[in-house]
Amino acid sequence: MRVTNDTPISRKRLQTVFEQLAHDRKLEILSHAAKHEQFAVTTLKDDLGLPHTTAHDYCRELHQAGLLHRKQMKPATYTAVDFDIHLSLDAIATAVEAESETTEYMLDTYGDSIIDELLDVWERVEDGDLTYREASGVLEIQHADFLRLAAELELFTR
Repeated sequence: MRVTNDTPISRKRLQTVFEQLAHDRKLEILSHAAKHEQFAVTTLKDDLGLPHTTAHDYCRELHQAGLLHRKQMKPATYTAVDFDIHLSLDAIATAVEAESETTEYMLDTYGDSIIDELLDVWERVEDGDLTYREASGVLEIQHADFLRLAAELELFTR
């Protein structure tokens, strides 16, 4: 897989991109982006019939996956990211082999403080104040990453 912004291929990158591309409404947003130089979330409400909150969430997720570019304007404006997907078994094997240990990956992806931040939020999870999904949202990390790091730190067994 090659993305024009040269995002390195990894197992997580493959998973994230294909999760986004497997969602019909997100594909509609990408199609809309391809037809328009730029767009705001409010145009998706009118053009695609998406509720504002849903359109906002989908655009944020597509942006996080590297499939949309967000311009810092008011309101937030998005543009398409041009990409090509060239996938082979060798590329998949390379992506799997290139992925580092979970903890190292998390530190590289989310910063050196992510473990401490997760431990702080985990107390709220144990107290029943947050669900796992809500906690990943508080940390602003992918839900799957939240679960992987919690498992790596053996938080589920305490």
